[in-house]
Amino acid sequence: MHRPQLTSVIIPVYNDVAGIARTLEGLAWQSWPVDGIEVLVVDNGSEQPVALLAEYPFPVQVIRCETPGSYAARNAGAAVAKGEVFAFTDADCIPCKHWLERGIDSLIEGKGKWAVGGEVVFTRDDSPTSVALYQMVIGFGQESNIRDKGFSATANLFCTKAQFEEVGPFDERLLSGGDREWAWRASKYQIGMVYQPDAIIYTAPRSTLRGAIRQARRVVAGRAGLRKLGLAHMGDAAVAKQRSVWESVRWILVNRQLCAWDKVRLLSAATLIRTASAFECVRLAFGAKAERR
Repeated sequence: MHRPQLTSVIIPVYNDVAGIARTLEGLAWQSWPVDGIEVLVVDNGSEQPVALLAEYPFPVQVIRCETPGSYAARNAGAAVAKGEVFAFTDADCIPCKHWLERGIDSLIEGKGKWAVGGEVVFTRDDSPTSVALYQMVIGFGQESNIRDKGFSATANLFCTKAQFEEVGPFDERLLSGGDREWAWRASKYQIGMVYQPDAIIYTAPRSTLRGAIRQARRVVAGRAGLRKLGLAHMGDAAVAKQRSVWESVRWILVNRQLCAWDKVRLLSAATLIRTASAFECVRLAFGAKAERR
């Protein structure tokens, strides 16, 4: 693959004008030439339509997608994208200076044989809440996602336009887990997934219990949707949680970097989040629909 003349950065946003502004500011400082970037901000039906007031050194197009779900929004962006490379991230993410350069170089190296997933790092907080501490300690798990489960979160995903067109769009029936399904479908076309640790995206951890529970319920619903729709192409093991309840408890208790009080805080947060996840499993099992959050 040759060096692309144009890369399309596709960013869905829903009720987060401040978040998309931070993402665009991070893109403005990229080491990759700004004249080789176009940015597609996809407003996924925000209550207050997204309007960008700042100016950026690259063209930014805001389009509206009323179909609920970030995967529908990403498809809408991909449908009008002109770049040879698609770089996906989210509105609450800030790319490191070399994000595009490292991700695109890895994609070029693959010569069409793989897509690329970059690292996702939670930003640090000197005085984190129990929930934020829990997420920072657990980590995002992007390397494990790619190495063990064969997919990259769309918070940090690179592919060529040709690959995207060959594999097809994200499955819009899924409100979560569509990144897993797309990557697993790509493997059927002999397109692998490679981890690039230097293409870093930073994102803030959830700081409130309510936010963490909403996120956990969304993930549970995504896994259930993959199974229900017959889309868990790599089997149930790839859809399962990274750790069981007891593995999580043991992992927290033996972590030598945590003081006793922090271990208590983490166990409390983990218990509440796991309980909410279990209730969501039951709710979905009785026929309830996944909620957009």
